[in-house]
Amino acid sequence: MSSGLREIKVGLNFREGTRRVTFKIVGMHCATCSLTVQKALLSVPGVLAADVSLANDEAVVVVDPGKVNYADLLNAVERAGYDIYREEATIGVKGLSPGDEVSILSEFRIPGVFDVRVNLAYSEVKVVYNPLELSEAGLVKVIGDLGFRVTYVKTGSSGFDIDRRAAEADLRDLRIRLLVSAPLTSIIMIMVWVLQPMGIMPSNLTLWIGLALATVVEFYPGWRFIRGALRAFSNRTANMDTLVALGTLTAYIYSLLYALHVVGGEAFLDSGPAVITLILLGRWLEAKVRLRAASTVRSLAQLIPGKARVLTNRGEVEVSVNEVKPGDAIIIRAGETIPVDGVVNEGGGHVDESTMTGEAEPRLRKPGDVVLAGTRLLDGYLIIRATRTGEFRLIAQIAKLAREAQAARLPIQSIVDKVSAYFTWVIIAVAVATFTAWLSLRAPLYLAVLHMASVLVVACPCALGLATPMSIMVGVNRAAQEGVLVKRGEALEKLNRVRVIAFDKTGTLTEGEPRVVKAMMDKEHLTLAASAEYPSSHPLAKAIVKYAESVGVKPINVSEFNQLEGMGVIAVVEGKSVGVGNARLIEGMEAKVNPEFTRLAETIGSEGYTPLFVVVDGEVKGMIVVGDPLRANAPEVIKEIKELGLRTVMITGDAEGPAYAVAKVLGIDEVYAGLMPSDKSKVVRDLKAKYGSVAVVGDGVNDAVALNEADVGIAMGTGSDVAKEAGDAVLVLGELKAVPRLVKLSKAVVSNIKFNITYAFAYNTVLVPVAAGLIPGLTLRPELAGLAMALSSLTVTLNAYSIRLRRI
Repeated sequence: MSSGLREIKVGLNFREGTRRVTFKIVGMHCATCSLTVQKALLSVPGVLAADVSLANDEAVVVVDPGKVNYADLLNAVERAGYDIYREEATIGVKGLSPGDEVSILSEFRIPGVFDVRVNLAYSEVKVVYNPLELSEAGLVKVIGDLGFRVTYVKTGSSGFDIDRRAAEADLRDLRIRLLVSAPLTSIIMIMVWVLQPMGIMPSNLTLWIGLALATVVEFYPGWRFIRGALRAFSNRTANMDTLVALGTLTAYIYSLLYALHVVGGEAFLDSGPAVITLILLGRWLEAKVRLRAASTVRSLAQLIPGKARVLTNRGEVEVSVNEVKPGDAIIIRAGETIPVDGVVNEGGGHVDESTMTGEAEPRLRKPGDVVLAGTRLLDGYLIIRATRTGEFRLIAQIAKLAREAQAARLPIQSIVDKVSAYFTWVIIAVAVATFTAWLSLRAPLYLAVLHMASVLVVACPCALGLATPMSIMVGVNRAAQEGVLVKRGEALEKLNRVRVIAFDKTGTLTEGEPRVVKAMMDKEHLTLAASAEYPSSHPLAKAIVKYAESVGVKPINVSEFNQLEGMGVIAVVEGKSVGVGNARLIEGMEAKVNPEFTRLAETIGSEGYTPLFVVVDGEVKGMIVVGDPLRANAPEVIKEIKELGLRTVMITGDAEGPAYAVAKVLGIDEVYAGLMPSDKSKVVRDLKAKYGSVAVVGDGVNDAVALNEADVGIAMGTGSDVAKEAGDAVLVLGELKAVPRLVKLSKAVVSNIKFNITYAFAYNTVLVPVAAGLIPGLTLRPELAGLAMALSSLTVTLNAYSIRLRRI
């Protein structure tokens, strides 16, 4: 890039030992700001890559932990005129003595810490840190690991809600400036447009009082723009603050010169204040919408209560949720929110899991069931054993991954950023040309100034800079509402181009938990079969034992047991030789099969079920039919996907019989059965060559390669960790019907981005010529140009926000 900005692509292919960190950046307003911050971060030794998002004011930086210094990162951003949001924790340490500061300072040389100070007089350690990397508990642990006892911790804030605190700080600043500029601007306009024309106020008095009030507006509320412009100039760049500052200062200086009789024409007393007030108002509204647009992930994090009741030998003890450890027993009563992930030990009740799944229907949770932090117990009570606490809770991981996805930079955004980098300089050149052209046409000086100021004010690259990231941010939030964690924001764009969706079978289209569908034998032989299967850990064996227990049959001890891979089990039960398995086992045992059982087995196999014979002392005594039921909404999901014009494919390691039977019931277009993991990957490549972009939905370790090979990998949240890591998106609780919703959401996001970019270009194409006075009969005064500029940014923001409200 001729501008000197390096093109950066952040991915997962950095060498081992690098660290990916996120900073909240304060003070950015437009695309040029994000490029300036990115350039500043890249200048720091140890920074390998940096990507800065304007939509959520974040910088994602890949660093070499051994080389980077966090203080250098902070200094670089501050030198560029911006800031990194950080927090300070004051930790009281008992028994702190002279000399201890050396070990404390050394121990805090960890990623995430900007500054550490040890105060021996008050026995305190103050730590300035990045709250997106470190937590209060983590800082306390550092002190604790040194052998000190922490007596107290004071911090300005805690929890996940960094976005809200940073955004609210900006809102406060905008509100204070508005409270000053709006009344003063109103007074100026009343004097200029009402009192002076009616002869109530002399023109000279109007001029000087108006100029005095305009001075206050220009240099207090308007200082926000002047400061931004100075900052940009010091970095040898220009941004939208530059345009606003130049436009309003031009009107103000001309009015001052007019009052001093240096120039003629008319004063622009109301123009500058009106522009500043309208743009501040637009920024304030825009900030409010942006705050709300990104609220879903934040609200998930906010759902976690600050306290938990742990059961100890002393009874119930209320502790900070940060102090809960895996294995602790937690009691939750009706109406309370579950503080950590865990497994129910006692009790039962309905849990509202809508925050995680998007489904309003509460689910009954009983002993053995998993419950998640952030969901709410509606009735009954639960005693759970904590399994995942702190940053390892699913809701915390969702919040972290979703924040990263929101900062995704799509290919189209890089083009927009390049355009924005040059756009401001082009507009300044156009404004100068406008001024020169009007003077050359012998127009009055004030008219040339008016058109130049209007051009500067009306042209705002802010709408262009917000067009893509705002839509992605809202789309990721909306997906979270639907129970889908979008890990990579670019997946939303890619999914729009997908032509084929390939599904794994077991655990994806089916529930992945075999059940006995039918048992054709008497109770005595069922007892023998269940007893023979009892020592086995095979899913089919577990299904048979579970079924037997459900009908009141209890397995009895076996004296001998042998499991034959791919065939079944053989055991000795009460002196009888018992075998349970498929036709190969029967053949191996040389048992006689009733012809009726043979025909029945063939029929059952063609329907997608697994027939298992029960052999006692060499004779087949019965048959057990085991099946993996389809997910309740699988037919509806396949139908909906086909209605979207997409081709459906099954890729499975199962045998052809069950695979084709399931595909026939669901109406799937193509089936590839008996596949090894590498085969699945090859099928995905073939499908891409044949049809175009392919998405894969899977849950198992054997699906991970195919998920990576696909253009978009969608992992079932109930599946393996390997699959979830490989997926671009995760269906948090394995709700298959979220797949077509995600496809529709993708189309809505891409459509929204295209509209926003088209609108932003069209806005400038139409209004810049009008502001320059090229359209006969049309004059755009600076204050109206300011209104148009504020409305353009607000329109783009509101249009992106509409994704959140759409029916999908």
